[in-house]
Amino acid sequence: MKKDSQVTIKPLETEHALQVAKLHKEGIPTGFLSSLGENFLTDLYQAIGQSLDGFGFIVRIDDKVEGFIAFCTDLRKLYKQVYRKKGLKLLLILIPKLFSTQTIRKIIQNIFYPQKMKGMNLPDAELLAIVVSSNSRGKGFARKLIEMGFHECQRRNISEVKVLVAESNLLANHLYQKTGFQLATTISNHGVISNVYIASTNYFEKKPSP
Repeated sequence: MKKDSQVTIKPLETEHALQVAKLHKEGIPTGFLSSLGENFLTDLYQAIGQSLDGFGFIVRIDDKVEGFIAFCTDLRKLYKQVYRKKGLKLLLILIPKLFSTQTIRKIIQNIFYPQKMKGMNLPDAELLAIVVSSNSRGKGFARKLIEMGFHECQRRNISEVKVLVAESNLLANHLYQKTGFQLATTISNHGVISNVYIASTNYFEKKPSP
């Protein structure tokens, strides 16, 4: 990052969706959503930016999105809003991938994931994804994005938020453990052993940024 670069952190809006989708694929290349392609991710983040039950923030350095975070207040409601706004278009994107039994199985798991979490007495609100580009890591952006996300949760009267992360993703697990998340349970998701963490959204009020 150049010394004279302009860094801004602002709410995720539909105009950022394409850059966020590219960043998602870069940062989470083996994730199920990444396997559905850039067009699917772009439409998904456009829908999140428009939804009453989804929100996020981006880190922009000059004119390029270098990091983002996305949350939902209730994944079931977000799915319904995404379907109403983008359902037909997303279906057309998915059709070529529906010849794979494995993909169909994963889509079904995604559909029933919110109900599975609900049955485990976990918070409805969820941190869906966070990525900082490889060029901008180590600058505290991920922590700042989580902090801003927590503040927005509080503004929406959300006291707790969960996050799902692969047990093998050591860097992500460490990030969450350093930002107030406590391990709640471990589940199998898409055949991957994953940790489910819960955090209080007032964490940064109790522990100021270093």
